[in-house]
Amino acid sequence: MLPPPAQSELHRRHVVVLIDDEPCVLAALKRLLRKEPYEFLATHVPEEAIHWVLEKHASLLMADQRMPGVTGLEILELVMKCSPSTVRVMLTGHSDLSGVLRTSKIEAIQRLIRKPWDAEELKRSIQDLLRQREQGTPADGPRISEG
Repeated sequence: MLPPPAQSELHRRHVVVLIDDEPCVLAALKRLLRKEPYEFLATHVPEEAIHWVLEKHASLLMADQRMPGVTGLEILELVMKCSPSTVRVMLTGHSDLSGVLRTSKIEAIQRLIRKPWDAEELKRSIQDLLRQREQGTPADGPRISEG
């Protein structure tokens, strides 16, 4: 039996990308996820997030829904087309999600996490989604995780 992968191997195996236009959200997520067993990249620039997804073969992208000039749904839809194996998570602080959840593009969202999030639930959600990706099991989304 092989030993479990070293921490550095786990970091190379998964890349998690986050895009949010609020610096305080990015800082909070960096603090929360810095010790997790994957590489974590955060930006407020949509083009940079898309570049990371394609170049680094990101395992998971988490996008804020409401940002200047672009929505998280638009970013997730693009990622679904360009990198279908990347898990797509929407992060939102807005309580009225009825418009998002009624759209025909909802298949772009595999998990929806509300702000403010519960730290342990957020970490568990990411780990579960990465595990499902490794096992080739499709995410059962869109599932809403309450904050």
